[in-house]
Amino acid sequence: MKKILVPYDFSPFAESALELALEINEQSNGEITLVHIIEYPMGDTFHVTGEVTLDDSMDQLFTLQLIKKAKDDLQEILNKHSEQNVTYEVLMGNAFKGIASQIEAYSPDLIVMGTKGATGLAEILVGSNAEKVVRTAKCPVVTVHQKHQVKAINNIVFPTDLDVEAGSVLEKFKDFQHLVGAKIHLLHVETLHDPVSDDMAREALEKLANDHKLTNFEIHVTRGIETDQAVMNFAQEMNADMIALATHSHRGLLHLFLGSVAEDIVNHSKMPVWTMSQK
Repeated sequence: MKKILVPYDFSPFAESALELALEINEQSNGEITLVHIIEYPMGDTFHVTGEVTLDDSMDQLFTLQLIKKAKDDLQEILNKHSEQNVTYEVLMGNAFKGIASQIEAYSPDLIVMGTKGATGLAEILVGSNAEKVVRTAKCPVVTVHQKHQVKAINNIVFPTDLDVEAGSVLEKFKDFQHLVGAKIHLLHVETLHDPVSDDMAREALEKLANDHKLTNFEIHVTRGIETDQAVMNFAQEMNADMIALATHSHRGLLHLFLGSVAEDIVNHSKMPVWTMSQK
């Protein structure tokens, strides 16, 4: 986790993400890049170097003022945290496209971003930017809804549907577990669509833990109608500090029909969520 990317829009959610990223970076001794997007209805996002060519002089003046204000405010953040290696990028255009372009260019080891979530019609039609990043990023993503301290992350629920491909995500998650020194609670949710017996589920979870040489872990089996809600209920009941899980990264019509447990949890969980694509 030497390269951490933080989408930053000066909101309380983004501030919570930055604070968590700074704590992680203190232990990993890496670098943080803040990405600020100035949303502008001009199509694709592009990098801001200090000058913007626009047809309307008033638009140009207003845009340059926005850029200057953003850079000044971001520089204040860098000055405040001068003991760490923090830089920033300012871009214009669509927020998600801008974040995605920086992920592609920067190749981070970890993305930490705030989210206010999405519910109802907004969730169905649009979804949050965090949800889209979780779905498309090739590296782990930590989403936060409110302030959390790394030292307060002691118990992490890791739900799994016992898919063998999820093992690669668990292997990657061990890096984060070791960094924060937390206990992993491997969890299987039995639903009407996945009627695995408790004994079979526990045996499979034991094998998963042994195959990946897990330490400091416990095994749990619970039941529920909807997997995402069952996971969040379990995490809340045991006073967990984080949820971590693999996402299938479905896109297009497949995502519309099948959805994603990970994205649903990102949208609705009040505690931090660590996700990584199985692909």
